[in-house]
Amino acid sequence: MRIDAIFFNIEIRYMKKFIVAIVLLSGLTIFAQKEPFKIEYDYARFALDDSSGYLELYYSFYEPDFEVTGKNSDKEIKGSLSVLIKNASTEEILVNKEYQFTSGLHDSNGVEGKSLIGNLGFQLPFGKYNFTLIGRDVTVSGRADTIYFPLDMNITTKERFTLSDIQLASSIYSSEKTNSVFYKNSYEVVPNPSMIFGGSYPLIYFYTEIYNLTKSVQSELLMVEHNLYNSKNNLVYKKKKFVSRKNNNIVEAGGINISKMPTDAYTLNIQVTDTLMKYSAITSKKVYVINPNIIDTTATLTSEGEMLSSEFLSMGEEELNEAFEMARYVATGKETDQWGKFKDADGKRQFLYNFWKGRNLIPGVSQVSASKEYYEKARYANEKFGNIHRKGWKTDRGRVYMLYGEPSEIDRFPNQVDVKPYEIWYYNSIEGGVQFIFADLTGFSDYMLIHSTMRGELRDDNWQRRIRTN
Repeated sequence: MRIDAIFFNIEIRYMKKFIVAIVLLSGLTIFAQKEPFKIEYDYARFALDDSSGYLELYYSFYEPDFEVTGKNSDKEIKGSLSVLIKNASTEEILVNKEYQFTSGLHDSNGVEGKSLIGNLGFQLPFGKYNFTLIGRDVTVSGRADTIYFPLDMNITTKERFTLSDIQLASSIYSSEKTNSVFYKNSYEVVPNPSMIFGGSYPLIYFYTEIYNLTKSVQSELLMVEHNLYNSKNNLVYKKKKFVSRKNNNIVEAGGINISKMPTDAYTLNIQVTDTLMKYSAITSKKVYVINPNIIDTTATLTSEGEMLSSEFLSMGEEELNEAFEMARYVATGKETDQWGKFKDADGKRQFLYNFWKGRNLIPGVSQVSASKEYYEKARYANEKFGNIHRKGWKTDRGRVYMLYGEPSEIDRFPNQVDVKPYEIWYYNSIEGGVQFIFADLTGFSDYMLIHSTMRGELRDDNWQRRIRTN
């Protein structure tokens, strides 16, 4: 694949920070608003050989954010994207390059109101890296956006089959244009770096690759599942099929119609299973949907008979209060407000039952088990992360464990010269790989979250300064 900057015009007007507000507020009317200058970005990691992987970086700029130069048919905008890639351990610079672009504007106002979509590719040895992206409006000094994120390129397993990251796309179609930067494996895959769908983009297109299918696989046909979960982890879409494993590596691409789905943040899971060996590999991606005219009808009614089987029936008011305090991590603002209106234990019991009924925090687990699994995590957090000041579920590590489960990997640094104790938790299957960094800043084993690369979590790219002891 080429490492050239190529742009593609596509109408994507909404930013991810806007969808967060829409998810929290129902019935919100979308209105035009000029956004600050920013880069939308996404990436996907693919296998290449036994020692390196191939990273595709997808990015976009919104045309109206740029200063327009020229007149009439000569109007244009000028920008650049700088990419800096460093080895996380050695600080060695592997890539330090600036890509410049010019785009002509042809409508009567000079700005078409579209996004400029680009795609870059890099071959990287297995390891951990730190990325810096700087997007600039070349015409206006100081108008820029900077993004930092870490990335782990250790994506393949020799003994088992595995999957690449999911690439989200605005369109996928068969193509023979092998010289296109968007071409791979007989498809033209046009990326959607904003990860936002809805409106004129009613289909979530996705692309992933499956590797090592002839190694340690017993089943002649592998089961492939496409699952889409909403923000409450309810399964809203499921497709299952069987594919032959006659080739060692295969492509899995498709589309999901979300035109009737309400505005929300969703999680797309692609799962491949060897039905004989009972082994599965899974890859996940966060995706955002904006459909302001679709009403969320997932509310459920309960009967008194169902209520009697609830685990909350035997709880006293103090236990009920603590049960909801634990559940605040997954509660909406509206639900928190509703809880404050209950004055008696019976109302709180009914509320908690309704709260958990319909939620499925763990894919494949029944609704009844969802609350049980969640509170089991809270008990585990109390055992592992509690201290003299707080119960484990109230700590930052406890919260992250309850929300995201067991980390894929933990690096612990308990005794470092001139550095306070800290831990790095890695979740390789969330958003293409994210990190949570906790530090014992007080010396009382109270590890606080000081930085995360997950969207929506606390971010401090200069977190190292907080753990220095001098």
